[in-house]
Amino acid sequence: MPRIGNLELHHRVLSADVDVSNVMGKPLLVGNVSTIWFLIFATTQHGSDDRISHVELAEAYSRAQKVIDTLFPSSSLEELSLMTRQQLLIRLQSCTVPQRTIDDISHDGLQALEPHDEQNFTWDEVSETSSETSRVADDVNGQAFSRQSLNASYLGLSSVPTILRVIVHLRPNVQRRVPEGPQAWRSPSMYSGSPDETSVMQVDETSLIDAYFDQIHPIIPMIDEAEFRCRYITEDLTQDETGSWLALLNMVLAMGSMASDSIHLTSHNIFYKRALSYINISSFGSGHIHMVQALALYSGMLLHFFNRPNTATAVMGATIQMAVAMGMHRVQATQANRDSPACPTAGTTSTRIRTWWCLLCLDTWASSTLGRPSPGYWNPATVSTTTPSALETLDYATISLACSEQFCRIAARIQERLIQLPLINLDEVKEFDRDLITWKDSWHNFVSNREGSVTANTARAILGWRLVTTRLTLYRPILLVTAIRRRSWHELSTNESMSLRKCLEIAIEGVNLMSSDWSPNQVICWNLAWNLFQTTLVLILCMMSDRAEAEERGCSEYIARAINLFSQLESLDAGCTRSRKLIQLLFDNARDLEPEPLACREGDWTQSALDLLDFDLLGEDVDWIAECFSSN
Repeated sequence: MPRIGNLELHHRVLSADVDVSNVMGKPLLVGNVSTIWFLIFATTQHGSDDRISHVELAEAYSRAQKVIDTLFPSSSLEELSLMTRQQLLIRLQSCTVPQRTIDDISHDGLQALEPHDEQNFTWDEVSETSSETSRVADDVNGQAFSRQSLNASYLGLSSVPTILRVIVHLRPNVQRRVPEGPQAWRSPSMYSGSPDETSVMQVDETSLIDAYFDQIHPIIPMIDEAEFRCRYITEDLTQDETGSWLALLNMVLAMGSMASDSIHLTSHNIFYKRALSYINISSFGSGHIHMVQALALYSGMLLHFFNRPNTATAVMGATIQMAVAMGMHRVQATQANRDSPACPTAGTTSTRIRTWWCLLCLDTWASSTLGRPSPGYWNPATVSTTTPSALETLDYATISLACSEQFCRIAARIQERLIQLPLINLDEVKEFDRDLITWKDSWHNFVSNREGSVTANTARAILGWRLVTTRLTLYRPILLVTAIRRRSWHELSTNESMSLRKCLEIAIEGVNLMSSDWSPNQVICWNLAWNLFQTTLVLILCMMSDRAEAEERGCSEYIARAINLFSQLESLDAGCTRSRKLIQLLFDNARDLEPEPLACREGDWTQSALDLLDFDLLGEDVDWIAECFSSN
């Protein structure tokens, strides 16, 4: 457990001038910071007996943490321990719970959008034997539920389907404008005529490895590039390492194929299938870092790309547990651990540290809009691995990872708060948003400089898009509540209306950022489309909530720009055709345009018609669509 009673914190406790005789027996004064520090100090003491058991220490820490969470709900203990007494007082005042400014019915309305408690959360994701082409064409990021079943996995209020539920609630007639049959959404196929394995095998694998380290490595720099290239050339492997290494090698080649602009768009499927021949349930019995890294690429990227998000979540959870079993959550960087043979070992301290933080970042990125509880591995009480910024060698990859790790710490706290009740209040939203802006302002020049290294461009762009999406998840609850209540923004309090305008402003900035930062690359397009879709949905909901307010800020212009950007992405990602057409449909509805001739009659909702709303970015939970449509 962390040392709550360290000298620095102990000094601050004593400097608070707590009079024990005055505090004991009196009610806890929430506004009295001395009280909280007294409780922390008291719960970590055990009288005159120095022999304190681990259980007692853990219970003491739990009690202290509960009090801290009550008074500082959006601040970490690590952050608080660095503050002076005056800073703590200021933070405490800013964290006081405000009077509710939104009717209780608004809270009830939002909670009603959560999946029903008695729902049977089951799913059947696309099998390995299904067409890889259809998987990519049907999905951009993998947040779609299987076409084979209307059952769904659990998704909470911070998920994308919640936005769509509210849109259908506001505009039930949107159902009439959905064409029937998959042909209505089909784009000119860029994925037909996939190359056979023979032609793909003629490609120079070195060029794909180069593409991986140029485009993917800056995002998730867990693999030691020098060690990987050395091992690839020399094939210096023991018998026990062969399977793990070949799984990793082919995952790298698959991702390199996606990042390369000199190979067929579906060539990654060949390497993906080859990698899978070395990955099965027995893989979790192989405690080798190569297998951990292979499974990280598999669950953190490829499974999402192939529209299997729940499989990805399950495999990632098991992979993190494998890493824990290998002690990666306790790795400390030391001067003594330096490997300098001709071919470095894969288990160096730096590699293990990078791998651990890449796993947590991949898991946090994937769960950012699922509304599910997190496993809690960001808690410093359970994880003591050296942070990337503390590593001795700060190359571009380490700088990028340090930036991602700092962001994910904030994002994980936000995710944890968004799944809790009562709903997040506006003061908490602003505090989290300040943390995100502070993080953005602290970017290393290597990452923030747009005119700098081309190597950093992909990582910087995706970091910026994730920042936009995360900020929007903070402000979305007030937008959802306002939309459900059908209240004009000028009817709300100043605080609420300012938050709504901030939400709209962030979405507009997001469209501008994504329009300027994208490049014709399959990996870039996949990540861009997912973030652009969410951002555009917020703009559409703003129009439906208060059209006059939205139009005053040029909302229609930015939705049109997003639609145009989707059309540019279609040549690299067929899923963008579905995204563009659905956004256009919702945009027309928000502007109250006359619908085109109907492709299906009201009430005539066949499986294929519902499938059309089971598109790239809808989310696994679609039972609400059938319920909304059948009730009209």
